[in-house]
Amino acid sequence: MVFFPGELSMELLLVPSEESSGSGTQKLMCSGWGFNPKIKWLSGPEQRSAADNEIRMGEDGHVTLTSHITITQQEWNEGKDFICEVDDKDLQKTVRKSTSLCTGSL
Repeated sequence: MVFFPGELSMELLLVPSEESSGSGTQKLMCSGWGFNPKIKWLSGPEQRSAADNEIRMGEDGHVTLTSHITITQQEWNEGKDFICEVDDKDLQKTVRKSTSLCTGSL
């Protein structure tokens, strides 16, 4: 992904399972690029806790924050929406993307 100064960008991915299809879980990954990005996960009105976060600093001063959540296969099959929201107070911008089984896309 190309980062433009003054811009906040992100991507949301469904991570392929390394286990058998009967693992009972799905993993979602969200990455945000900015100067001070924060990631929040939502499903409906409730906030979800990230399984882990990784922060990297680029040579140009921008920060990449990557976050994962693990959801049950049942939640995924029910068609629930999962939202990743990236907020950067330094840039005063917020972007969000959502995915679900029903949308078939990110």
